[in-house]
Amino acid sequence: MISGELDGTTRQDECWEQVRQRARDSLFVVAGVYQRCSDGTLIYRRARPGPGWHAHGYVRKTLWLLVGGEPRRRTVCKQRWLRYGTTQTVHDRPPDDPVLWRCCTLIVVLKLWAWLDGDGGIHRRGEVFASLETVASERTVQRWMQRALRAGLDIEQAIRLAVIQRCEPRPVDELFRGGLSPPLSLLRRHWQDPLPASTLWRAFAMLITSASQLALPLCTLLAEARRRWQRTDSPSLI
Repeated sequence: MISGELDGTTRQDECWEQVRQRARDSLFVVAGVYQRCSDGTLIYRRARPGPGWHAHGYVRKTLWLLVGGEPRRRTVCKQRWLRYGTTQTVHDRPPDDPVLWRCCTLIVVLKLWAWLDGDGGIHRRGEVFASLETVASERTVQRWMQRALRAGLDIEQAIRLAVIQRCEPRPVDELFRGGLSPPLSLLRRHWQDPLPASTLWRAFAMLITSASQLALPLCTLLAEARRRWQRTDSPSLI
C-alpha cells in the first residue's frame, strides 16, 4: 500500500520493491501480442480494419523494452493497411507503443515515477532499475513529464477504469485502504503548479498498488488502461 504517511525512506523502499516485482518485463514478454522472429524482430498485427483494406507492408520502429529489469532494443514491425483504390493507409499500433516515443509505455511510466516519487528531482533522482539510467536523456524525460502533467486527470481516469474492470465486483476502494497520499518530498519541490504533479503521482500509485494487490504485471494493467483512454484529440500517454 502506498501512503505518504509513512517515513519517507521506508515508504519509498516498500513502494519501489512493489514496482520491481511487477515491472520487470514489458508486454512482449508477458503477453502473446507479438509474433517473434528468429532475429529478435517483433511483429504486431491485428484484424483487418474492414473489407476495403489489404495488407501493405510494415511500419518499422525501434523500441526500448524491458526484459528481466534490463532494457533491450527491439525492432517492432507494425502491420500497415491500404484502402483499396486510394492512397490512404493506417497501421496497427501495439498497446505499449507510445506515439512518437522510442520507449515502451512501461519504461516511460518507470522514468516518470522515479522523478515524481524520488527525493532529488530530475537531476538527482535514482531509477527503479539502475539499468534505466542509460535510457532516455534528462531532456527527453522532461518532455515526457510536461506532456503527462497536462494529461494527468485523463491518465488517472483511464487507470481507474482499468482497475475497476479488473477488481469487480469487489469495491475498488478496498485496494487502497492505506490511502494514496503523495510524499511530502513531492509537495515541497518547486513545481510551477503542484496539483498536476500530485494527480499524476496518484495515478501511478493507483497503478502500482492495484498491480500488486491483483498480482498483475504492470505492463498488463497499463495496456488495459490504454484501451480506456477517452480523449479523441490526443494520443494516449500510457
